[in-house]
Amino acid sequence: MHTLMALTTTLVAFVNLNTAEPDITAPEYFHYGSTVTDMQTILASVCEELVVRELALAELPIAQSSHTQIDCHGMDFAGRDRHAEFVFADDTLAFVWVLTESDEEDRLLSAMTSEYGTPSHATSMVTAFTDHNTALRHDTPEFLFYSPLLSQMYQSWFDQMASE
Repeated sequence: MHTLMALTTTLVAFVNLNTAEPDITAPEYFHYGSTVTDMQTILASVCEELVVRELALAELPIAQSSHTQIDCHGMDFAGRDRHAEFVFADDTLAFVWVLTESDEEDRLLSAMTSEYGTPSHATSMVTAFTDHNTALRHDTPEFLFYSPLLSQMYQSWFDQMASE
């Protein structure tokens, strides 16, 4: 009988862990404005593997002198190990993409709505919460977290998508 009760308790705990809404808020170590070197130091304890890449300047219109990305493999976010891309314009962290899976979209969107309220924009491509500088893309499953300094730029992008 004790074995059956222990098994039942374990099963209930497992179900609760897998049905609870994940924490989808930006981690405290997303320090917008930080340099590539500073973020490498911070991410060394968060990521299983880090890869720093210099990318084409033309691919990032907000950058004047450099476009760098830190690929972080194995970052724990929203209850799973993830791949995250920390994007820097002119050696300053501008935004972060955290890749997700399409089969978890409903659960993540529910968690975002619970945390942030009604989205500012909801299109087939993205659900955005501009008051919180975050969005969930649907076309490419991923979270977007962006610097408050880029709020107007992203607001315009979401407005454009909503008008199409």
